[in-house]
Amino acid sequence: MKKLRFLLILSLSCLYGIKNHPTNLVISRIVNTPVTYPIRFVFLGDSRKSFNSWAPDADSIFKIAREQIDRLHPLFVVHGGDFVQHGYRNEYFHFVATIDSSETNFLTVRGNHELYADEGPFMYDSIFGNPDYSFDYGRFRFIVLADCQQDSDTNQYGHYINYLVSTEQLEWLDSLLADARSRGLISFVFAHVPPYQPGHDTTYCLGYSYYRPYPNYARSHTRQFTDMLASYQVPIAFFSHHHFYDRHEYQGVWYVISGGAGAPLYGSLSPPPYGCSCYHFILFELDSSGIIRAKFYRIGEENPDTFYNFTVVPTSIEEKCELDKSMLALMVKSGESFRWSGSIYTINGRRVISTDKILRVFIKKPGIYFGVSQGRVQKIIVIPK
Repeated sequence: MKKLRFLLILSLSCLYGIKNHPTNLVISRIVNTPVTYPIRFVFLGDSRKSFNSWAPDADSIFKIAREQIDRLHPLFVVHGGDFVQHGYRNEYFHFVATIDSSETNFLTVRGNHELYADEGPFMYDSIFGNPDYSFDYGRFRFIVLADCQQDSDTNQYGHYINYLVSTEQLEWLDSLLADARSRGLISFVFAHVPPYQPGHDTTYCLGYSYYRPYPNYARSHTRQFTDMLASYQVPIAFFSHHHFYDRHEYQGVWYVISGGAGAPLYGSLSPPPYGCSCYHFILFELDSSGIIRAKFYRIGEENPDTFYNFTVVPTSIEEKCELDKSMLALMVKSGESFRWSGSIYTINGRRVISTDKILRVFIKKPGIYFGVSQGRVQKIIVIPK
């Protein structure tokens, strides 16, 4: 009966949407799409709403988000994990039917909730394939790895979960990042559970002492993972697991957490515009020079919340002088005013100026900045006065 239901779901998906499994089929559709800039993709996570998987509105918020995303027509969506409650077959089948009814390519990250049931790992592998995968598109490399593993021990709720990046995964990630750098590609890394970042998030992450295996900080390879992202100048690493939005820079890498696709919300970790406790997703736009623009959408609202929008300029762009040749350069002295309308960012993506009108503004600290005005990017060089 369950097999018959699964075949029925697949048949209906062929009639009403696209087939968003297995992962290699979705990747094939993406990479065979002619590259045009900006490359647009959406990131969201933690769509399971209720601890009662049979609740009729258990994924109602995610369905609203899915329909909203379809109207934006991104190239693909990355779901950061926790799209089912326990990992039972019927939950997987329901999620597959939901994403197959979308008009957009969906990719998944395997989260902890996909693994509590005995059949959880088998269900993920049989539907989607290997939870660790990568692909290239344009001048970018997208890398997905599973940092949640099912433990053989159980309790009354199901299997325990080991939160870690294994030695084999680190070797795999290192080879992919090294190869991307040699090819001049900019890499993004996706996983479900964010790593511990000194001075920022100390709980419910890779490195948290409560998490298995014990002691978690050493056995989860947290430091090796974050050091690797920094050494290869990964501009953004994407995570879910926390039921809020958060953006934090550590060792030159922006760690973006999006866990507001329907699961019960938690209080945000950082103050606005770096954090928010709301249902949301993020639309990323990648231009041909490698500059990354992010638009923050509250689920149910058609226009982005511009207060949370941000731009990231990868360090490698500045170091390799690979900026778009049409990009103008404005040289000013520190503390001297100049006319500007729009936003100005540091090379690490921190917004220092934002104005809707043409005003006389000034920057105190010498350095290299990037201004965004009317959709165009301008390099701003601030020299000592």
